[in-house]
This record gives sequence, C-alpha cells and structure tokens, in this order.
Amino acid sequence: MRISADGILRAVIPLIYGRRWLTFSLLMLLTAFLGFHALKLRPDAGFEKQIPLDHPYMKVFKKYEQAFGGANLISVALMRNDGKDIYDPDFLDKLKKLTDATFFLPGVDRAHVTSLFTPDLTYLEIVEDGINLGTVVPANYAPTPEMIAKVREHVGKADAVIGRFVSLDQHGAMIVASLLERHPVTGAKLDYHRLAGQLEDQLRGRIQSPLEYRYRLKADRPPYQAGDLVWTGYTDYGWKLPWQTFEATRKDDNGEAILVSGRDVSVEQQPNPDYSPGYSVRIIGFAKVIGDVTDASVEVIGFFFVAMLLIVGLLWLFCGSLRLSLLPLSAAVTAVVWELGLLQLAGFGLDPFAVLVPFLILSIGVSHGVQYINAWGNEVSEHGLSALDASLASFRRLFLPGTVAIVTNVIGFATLSFIHIQIVREMALNAAMGMAAVIVTNKMMLPIVLSWVRLPDIEKFKRRMALRDRMGDRLWPHIAAITQARWALPTLGVVAASLAWAIWMYPRLIIGDAQAGVPELKPDSRYNRDSAAIAANFAIGVDLLKVIVEAKPYACLDGRVMETVDRFTWHVQNTPGVISAVSLPVLARQSRSLWNEGSPKWAVLPRNKDALAQLTGRIPSATGLQNADCSVLPVLIFTADHRAATIAGIVSAVKQFNLDNLSSGADFALASGNVGVMAATNEEIQSREILVIVWVHLTLLVFVWISFRSWASVVCIITPLVSCSLLTYGFMALLGIGMKSATLPVAAFGVGIGVDDGIYLWGALIHYLAAGADIREAFRQALRAAGKATTFTSLALMVSVGTWLFSGLQFQADMGLLLLFMFTTNLFGAILMMPALGWLCHLLSPLQSKNGLLVK
Repeated sequence: MRISADGILRAVIPLIYGRRWLTFSLLMLLTAFLGFHALKLRPDAGFEKQIPLDHPYMKVFKKYEQAFGGANLISVALMRNDGKDIYDPDFLDKLKKLTDATFFLPGVDRAHVTSLFTPDLTYLEIVEDGINLGTVVPANYAPTPEMIAKVREHVGKADAVIGRFVSLDQHGAMIVASLLERHPVTGAKLDYHRLAGQLEDQLRGRIQSPLEYRYRLKADRPPYQAGDLVWTGYTDYGWKLPWQTFEATRKDDNGEAILVSGRDVSVEQQPNPDYSPGYSVRIIGFAKVIGDVTDASVEVIGFFFVAMLLIVGLLWLFCGSLRLSLLPLSAAVTAVVWELGLLQLAGFGLDPFAVLVPFLILSIGVSHGVQYINAWGNEVSEHGLSALDASLASFRRLFLPGTVAIVTNVIGFATLSFIHIQIVREMALNAAMGMAAVIVTNKMMLPIVLSWVRLPDIEKFKRRMALRDRMGDRLWPHIAAITQARWALPTLGVVAASLAWAIWMYPRLIIGDAQAGVPELKPDSRYNRDSAAIAANFAIGVDLLKVIVEAKPYACLDGRVMETVDRFTWHVQNTPGVISAVSLPVLARQSRSLWNEGSPKWAVLPRNKDALAQLTGRIPSATGLQNADCSVLPVLIFTADHRAATIAGIVSAVKQFNLDNLSSGADFALASGNVGVMAATNEEIQSREILVIVWVHLTLLVFVWISFRSWASVVCIITPLVSCSLLTYGFMALLGIGMKSATLPVAAFGVGIGVDDGIYLWGALIHYLAAGADIREAFRQALRAAGKATTFTSLALMVSVGTWLFSGLQFQADMGLLLLFMFTTNLFGAILMMPALGWLCHLLSPLQSKNGLLVK
C-alpha cells in the first residue's frame, strides 16, 4: 500500500494543531524535565572508550594488561635547569616526594609505578661470590655523600636505566605509572579530569608553585573537627574554590574516601618548602590530555554562545523581525537541551572529544528552522495569510521533506556504529538523539509557536520581506541560468576536475595522527612542550609498543626461542621510526658479558639450558620482560613518534618477522603500549571508514528515492553530497588532518546539513515543474522559495564556525576549518551543481513530478 503525502498530513495536522495549547504545554513540560537532566550531565572521558576492544591487538592487550601493565600511562619527569646532575640530596629528596605523591594518586596501579625509588628498578654487578642483584636506590637510602655516590654507581651499572628513567645527560629523572580504568574494589570509573587536576596540583605545583595552600574545615565533619587540616595543595583556585572537591587525607569509618567541598573549607597560604625555581616538572599521558581538553571545553562553550549571537544577528537581518529571528534559534537550542537530557538519561556523559556534536545539532536545527520562518514569512507577506493559516501552509509544504531529511540523518549517523570504538558509537547515538529532538522542536513546537506570532507592524514586515526578495531576485536568474547548456557544461567540467583532484589526493589521506605530539592540542601547548622535552632528554621517547612473545613454559631456557627473540629485537631496533628496543635476551647477553669482565665477545646467548637459567634467573619478572613461568616474553619498542606512517611501518615489520619465523616456537603477538592501541585504532578506522561513508550515502539515496521516486532526484541530490565528501577527504589530505575517531564523525555529520538543503530545494523545484514552468523558471522560483533560506543558513553557519579558527584547541580549530569547508561545498553543491545536473537529467529525460512520498 502506497503512503501518500496527503494521507500523512491529514493524520499529523490534527495531532499538532488540534489542541495547540495542550500539545505545546506537554512538550514544554518534557523540555523542562530533559533540561533538568541536561544540567546533571558531566564530562565522561575514558581510555578504553577510545580503543577498539574487539580488535585482535586489543584482545592481546587486555589479556596481559594485569601482568605487564596497560597502555594507559602517566610519565612524570623532574628536570634540572641549572646545569647540575641528579646526584644531589635536594634533587633526590624531591624525586622521592614526587614518587610517593604519584603512588597515592587516584586511579594509579600501585603495582606498576617505577622510578629510581621503587624496588623494581635493579642493577647487576659481579662480586666475589657471583652476581649481585640490588635496587638502584637502596632501601636504607639516606642523603649522605657516600649513599649518593652509591646511587650514581648503581645507575651506571643498571641496564636501560639511563635513557629510560634517568635522562641521557643525567640532569633529570622519570616516574612512570599505569592507571586503572576502574577501581579494583568498588568498580567506580576513574575521574580523569580530577586526576589531571591532581597531576598539576600535587606534582607540578609541589615543585613549581612558590606557595602552599592548606585547607581546613569550617565546621565539624566526623571524624574531622572544625579547624582540622583536610588537604594540602599548591594551586590557587581563587574564585573557583567553591566548585572544587578535595579528597580528605583520612578515610571514614568504612574506609571510604571523604570528599570535601571547597565551600566547606577555609584557606591558609604559606611559602612552599619544596619550591625550586631551578627545576621543572614535565607530565604526559592520556589523563593529562583529557584534563587539558576538558579545561579547554569552557572555551568551546564560549564559542557556542558566540555562534548563537552571530546567528541571531544574521537571522534578524534575514527575517526583518527580532521576534522571528529568535524562534529558529530557540527551537534549535531546545533540541540541544533535549539531546543532552536524553544522553544523561541513557546513562552517558559528554566526552570532551564529543563537545562539537551539540553545535552540529544546533546547526542542523537552525537550518530547518530558517526554512520554516522563510516559508511562514512568504505566506504572510505575499499571500496575506493570518499567523495560523501561514503556519498551516508552511507545515503542509515543509513537514514531510524536513522530516524525511532528519530521519535520513538519524539513520545515516547510526551507521557510525559500524566503527567498533565506543567513543564513535557514543557520538553516533548522541547525534541520532539530537536529530530526533529536532523533529519534535522544529516540526511540532516551532509551527505551533508560529501560529501564535503577532507582528506589531505587519506592513513594515511586508516591506522588509519585499526588499529582501528584490535583492534576491537580482541574483536568482543568474544562478538559474546554469540550467542552460552554455553554463551547465562548464560547471560540470569544474566539478569533474575537482573530483579528479579529490580522488588523486585520497591515497594521501592519513589514517591516524599526522604529526608528533597530541594533535588535539596546539603545538605550543604545555602538554606538547612537555612531550617534546621528554623526547629530547630521554632515549625512550614518549611512545611505546609492546610486542608480546608467546611461547611454551620456560621458553627463556630454550636456546632457539631466545635466539629468535634476540634476532627480532635487533631486527625491530633497526626499523625506521624505532629509537630503541629492550627484551629479556638483550639483558641476558649483557649479563653474560658482565660475568666475563665485560668482554664484548661474551655478549652472546648460550645454547645450554643451565647457562640460560643462570642468566635469566637473575632478571626479576618486575622488569616487565617475562612472566612467572617464562611463557611470555614482552619486547619493549620505543618509537620516535606516533605518526600513522611510523606505526604502520613498525607493525608491518613485526608481522613480516612473525611470518618468516613461524617454526621458531615463538609467536610475536601485537600489541600493547600506547602505540599498540593507536595501531589497532588506525586499522579499525581504515577498515571501516569507507563502509561508513558508503552506508551514509546509500541511506540518503534510498530515502531520496522513496521521497521523489525518480532517478533524476537521486542524481541531483546525492551527487553533490558525494562530491562534498570526496572533496573533504582531499582537503584533509592537503592540510595533513588525519582521519581518526574524532574527525570521522564530523565528516559524516557534515553530509546531514547538505541533504537538508538538497531535499528542500529539489522539492520546491519539482513543485514548480508540476505547475507547468520550464526548468529554468522552475529553478528560479525554487531558489526564490527555498534557496534564499539555504544560502542564508549556510552563510550564517560559515560565519559562526569561522570563529573556531581562533580557538586555543587545535582540535576545535581543525574541526572549524573542516566544517567551514563542508558548509561551503554543500552550499555550492545545492545552488550551483544541482541546476547543472538538473539540466543534464532534463536533457536525457524531461523532469516531471512523480508519485513519491513528498510529491503527488
């Protein structure tokens, strides 16, 4: 049974207009309810949300995460800037304090904290009765000249300490800790923003802040009494203190942490005894990235409000009435409130990397709202209809094409769930809920409000509308001329050349990061400066790939397995992009050389099982190079950076070596470490990004066909969208913006605004063709009816996202540039490319109205 447009409208109009006050009141109550829940929405970052847990690499990662630590690390470097080395009582005292502070940070896996002051950092030396294994800093350390001399000696004897935990010039030292995503007892999720704040306060501030701040309770709170010290920190929160939360140093009677609000404490300040202007603290890690991005989210909210103010101003110029200009923006903002409230009710938070989704919902909501305002204004000014009749006329004309466009967007965005990365799926769900909200706010609430609008001076409004239309009437005939051969052919030629360029650029599109450091932050951000400083002073760099060598139990006593792992270490260490590699056979060879007075000719692996046992038995499993029964032998590979090309080259070398040595008894399984996580993420996106984009466009194609039942409609609406996507990919390749979990959704979402423009414009074109106009006149009338709203919306959104280019977040600046490009190409595709394609389709088969969903 065919569903007709009239049948749908006859069923829907009474539901919306029959009892407008009741319908609107119920929707406003629902808006208040969702707004209440939107206010409860909190940032929700997570390391595991960023990774494809179903990928084979990540299954290896999760399997050995407890034994060898995860990829979610924080690295803290204490550096001297005064030219002295670390062998100094003051430096070692501060390093010990930072190690202790790191150990007690929330979320730190205390079994995997390593620095000079932890017992897992050992050295080997030859003594009279054999080999002595000792800790680099003895347990009975005291800041005496003799003990400090011993520490210097032990660092020199320890394998892979200089370059890993002591800087190459020995002017700094490193602390490395693994983080737990969830509390091992309570299961509570790690609060990354809070942890990032403590990294700054308890680590960097402890050394670099001249003042120490002490927080005392104002009133009794068992087991504390008024005046008791509950927290000592090094950050001046100023006016933001009431919104801070501190974890008191003591626990309650049940052993639970006591959280104290900044409103409940008084602050004392005094000189910081650990302040050392000659030192600097460098901090890197996923938690620190999340903290910096979350802090910068306040700026994103600021740009959100700037965009709204700009849109209001432009809407005022377009509508000729401040009252009318506020309506489409209000409807779009209401949709965002619904989106955020639904997100909170669904049990999610707002990930810092998904903060741009609400703006995309705002953009699409404004796009649909302007079409309604434009249609309503035309009915009032040109046909003299009342507010109610104009609203009904606009509803009959725009409800179905607008709803079909939004439903198409919802289904298209849902295809992002093909990417098996939780953050991408959350963004898809977030966008789908926002688009569903747009249907309610723009297709129900806005038409009802328009039926009540009373303009104070209707004649003045009509004059403004007439002036606006006259200005457009000078432009539309020139654009409509593209439906003629002499203009259509050059336009299609330019389009073909642009698409050829985009296809030529596509192989240059990078899957993953295109530069060193964290691309979400500015190159000169504190984090990227810290990252560069650590990479320059430590041989390990800041990026680690762990290859998990799986073998039979006690494989470290098998000469063939050990020799294969040793060859692999040498092979991968000579792979471009690798700084250094460490494995159990490497340490065993060095140990054998020590047994023989350091002679390099003895730095080889013995074949004898007992000899291997003597060498490997001295190397504790705490080094992370073997498990208890020697059945797993991780190889630690430190890379120069985490660029996509670097990762791909190293992963390819590992896979090829594994294929060439299948009979060795060792399987070189990828992967752990932060580079292993990036490798899995890059491969997941590379394998599915084409599938996602194809499904998005196929969804659009199906709904366009259902709506208009003509192949010409499909060609003229879908071709500009496909062209926009291809050109966006070429643009990303040109600028070096990598395709990753943060950028792929934006590339997909940008299509949503384009399909709205295309459906509205094509629907108007078919309407005028059905009335008997030729194609040029029909397109001129379509531009006059819907094209001015399409053009205005695109220009307004381009101006608003243009402000993002000045953001302090590189991520937001890049997304602003991408959206600016996509809005521009969507606009040109709708008003320039569509008429040229319309001419071509009309030439092959005269365009006419079909019995589709939107036209009879």
